[in-house]
Amino acid sequence: MLGGRLPRVALASSGCPGCGIVLGEESLAANAYVCECGRHFPLHGEAWIRLIADEGSWQEHWSELRPADLLRWKRPRAYSITLDAAEAEGLNEAVRVGTCTLGGQPLWLAVFDFRFVGGTLSVVAGERLVRAMEAASRSDGPIVVVTASGGARMQEGVYALMQMAKVNAAVADLVDTRTPYFSILTNPTYGGTAASMALIADVNIAEPGAAIGFTGPRVIQQATHESLPGDFQSAEFQLGHGQIDMIVPRTELRARLAWLAEMFR
Repeated sequence: MLGGRLPRVALASSGCPGCGIVLGEESLAANAYVCECGRHFPLHGEAWIRLIADEGSWQEHWSELRPADLLRWKRPRAYSITLDAAEAEGLNEAVRVGTCTLGGQPLWLAVFDFRFVGGTLSVVAGERLVRAMEAASRSDGPIVVVTASGGARMQEGVYALMQMAKVNAAVADLVDTRTPYFSILTNPTYGGTAASMALIADVNIAEPGAAIGFTGPRVIQQATHESLPGDFQSAEFQLGHGQIDMIVPRTELRARLAWLAEMFR
């Protein structure tokens, strides 16, 4: 059961890339944008909030924190222009955080939105995540983080890279306070996001077919001159190699998270 009706997502007019069937918007939305063949279409931040949170329970925090062009980045496109364009589309960062309930149980929820500079980790995204984790460590419920990211944001340079250590320190505090932390890895989860917080939760959950890794397979193949398995860095590959704990279809995710929250409590 969904927390609320999901907003529309972009669909290929030619049909599902997995099976080629032409997709109906209404039927897909009712099935959390999962095709009958099992293909999971990407969801943006608002859709993830509606999927996980009980209807009407979401309360966003620290949305007033906004990114800035600290390095005056110019190439290949001025960072200030990128930020202005995202703002015009109603997006102010790659990560949104807040509180909600799931099946009546309180939790902190953080969601990445790939539409904002590829869901990259930045100064503001890191600060929002840390504040949410610190607040969760003082609460009675778990924290759930949904990732969709290309890694650290190059337009913020070393400031963005520092967020990896900063967020991981907050994760260590979750461990010290015995606060449950559940990570939902979606397609794609790469770079500094995968290398840091996304794969060190109490329970690491991936969507079927999600691409998960530090850098893309093409770069690895060029660097090592080795042939890689066909399913390299897929959720199924990562499960088989112990990097994640389970693969859960999106239509079953709410029930699985509610069960985990109750079990850890």
